[in-house]
Amino acid sequence: MKRVISYAIAVMVIGIILPAMCQTAAHADEKTGGPKRGVFPEEGAGIHVHGDLVISDPVNRRGALREKRSSPRHYFAMLPYGMVWYHGAPADILNLPPGIHMHGRFLLPMEGEEETIPLTEKLIKDHENHRYNHAILLEDDVSFYSRQGRSWKVLGFEQGGGPAPRLKLSVEPVGPEIEGGINKAALFDIDDSTRVWKDRQLVNKDQIKEGMDVQVNLTWGPFNSLATTDVWLDETSLKANREIQKNRHLKLIRSRFLPGWVDEVKNNDSGGGEVTVTFFGGMDSSLYSDIRKIQNVKICNAGNTLRTWNYHQEHASHATILEKNEIKNPPLGSSNLQIKLKVVRMLDGFRPGWIVRVKGPWTYVLLPWDEHINSAEAYERSKKLILP
Repeated sequence: MKRVISYAIAVMVIGIILPAMCQTAAHADEKTGGPKRGVFPEEGAGIHVHGDLVISDPVNRRGALREKRSSPRHYFAMLPYGMVWYHGAPADILNLPPGIHMHGRFLLPMEGEEETIPLTEKLIKDHENHRYNHAILLEDDVSFYSRQGRSWKVLGFEQGGGPAPRLKLSVEPVGPEIEGGINKAALFDIDDSTRVWKDRQLVNKDQIKEGMDVQVNLTWGPFNSLATTDVWLDETSLKANREIQKNRHLKLIRSRFLPGWVDEVKNNDSGGGEVTVTFFGGMDSSLYSDIRKIQNVKICNAGNTLRTWNYHQEHASHATILEKNEIKNPPLGSSNLQIKLKVVRMLDGFRPGWIVRVKGPWTYVLLPWDEHINSAEAYERSKKLILP
């Protein structure tokens, strides 16, 4: 059967046909390198990395963290199924403010993405962990700690000394010990730039009282200290911030479509065929529910950055859902939803292990031009992080 290849797809691949992946989720073997196409990493793969977000490329879902004042930037790319959390809600790189302190789970580059993040021999010799530069999870402090049952008990305020004396918020951890987290009493810089939240409103820092359980977000402070950007005094205020971020996320995905990858393809002799897709995890549950409730969708292909081709709505194939399967205990990076689609047009990008986005019952909007991959040159540029 001759596949239908749109203008946008034609710039994507020439002659590389990947072997079919099995329909059920498998695990990548860390010993043989990074994750494989169509294969979610095994549990516990990778290393913990944290630092302030000092470089951000929202269009290609890339950036750099800096752990300390003298540390080199740890450049990274999000894996296609890499998840971002902000204020305890699903997010993307574009939602993260510059300088925010983040925690991530970083893996070796995905197969075929080894050149995405440029590395030098000297950097690897001095900082071997920079080889791990593809993130499966990235989250701010409040998401990282609250997800794992951690809060902070306020011990009081202290006036710091030294050449740059600063007021400190003294806290101790409440909850379990956490890998990569602060597991002992700590002093965080605090001043009038800190946003203090109570009853869904901003209040003065004098509302922080000894004995309170609070949540915080952090950023760099002088002399490698950590400084507060936000302090939440109650769950009501944190929930309000979480709801705002959730709605930002919903607006983003409804206009860009729900991402996943192709597990299996069956071509029909007379055109079209069947495509089985597993959706990526880390999205709001209502988006998956929207797909579960309908039978007719549209599907288009995308790159590993999740960028779609020019006019992705117009080039998308109409499709009918034939099966909806629930995945038990999905691995990190995967959702629990897999669907089998009958597609009208079998686009060239519908290949096992390749990325697609599926449009649910959401209003289509025109995206900014530079978010699309709109030329062969743009596709080549998208393959590698351009260092600032």
